[in-house]
Amino acid sequence: MNGALPAHPLLAALLAAALLEEIVFRGGVQEALLRLADAHGALRGRARWPAAANLSTALLFALAHGIVRSWALAAAVLPAALALGWLYQRTRRLWPCIAAHAAMNALWLLALPWLGALPARL
Repeated sequence: MNGALPAHPLLAALLAAALLEEIVFRGGVQEALLRLADAHGALRGRARWPAAANLSTALLFALAHGIVRSWALAAAVLPAALALGWLYQRTRRLWPCIAAHAAMNALWLLALPWLGALPARL
């Protein structure tokens, strides 16, 4: 391998997932909801609109994981999705979210040996 990609294919997949999921969910869905609210003047003095954008995006993120993988995973990723949404809301930048998401994925990968038997679809 030339060093451009991680040596472990699963690690490469988890890094790619972090990048793509953050582009779609934070950079796409959450940003669109925040811009829509702002265009209608809803953000002026109303803290609930950014929170609603974060919650809506996190629920869609969890739903996508539930449909593709399992509902147990959907429940597991919801708190992380809310945290990533909060981070995006505070910074309005994707790179911190991508880095945090990749770190969470790496921790998940490292934790797999200690988690024991996992459900087949988790």
